[in-house]
Amino acid sequence: MQLRCKAMVLAFAASLSVSSVVSRAETQKAKGAAVQKDVPAEFQAAISEMQNAKSSLERAGDKWGGHRVKAIAFIDQALRVAGQPPAASKTEMDSGPKDEPAEMQSGTTALQNAESDFERSGNEWGGRRAKAMSLIHQALEELQLGIDFAKSHGTY
Repeated sequence: MQLRCKAMVLAFAASLSVSSVVSRAETQKAKGAAVQKDVPAEFQAAISEMQNAKSSLERAGDKWGGHRVKAIAFIDQALRVAGQPPAASKTEMDSGPKDEPAEMQSGTTALQNAESDFERSGNEWGGRRAKAMSLIHQALEELQLGIDFAKSHGTY
């Protein structure tokens, strides 16, 4: 009987230990969502350009065949990689029925500027630079697909 009680106490203690580890891991994840303070200075211009691009794309309308939304998602991922959690906008994925080609072009230009800023940066920052550049490239591809979609549907 005592062995059985000891086994139950040990199992209970082990489960408490596991839940404590999981709780600490979740706390660390939540803390990781904060703005990273050690972002290299040369990345700041690229981060600013990505934020500008996202802002422009939020105003570009939502008739781009879903490609604008995908591009914004890639920008959000690139911002996270660069240590800057994206600011969520309640209307970022549904910006209205009217297409605004000038905003789409402005967003594209800002992303190209961000890509250039990262290219000029000599700091790899543990592979984050390459990952951010890859995500920006994917966003630019989506934007081009969106422009092609709008042209083929006579809305560009």
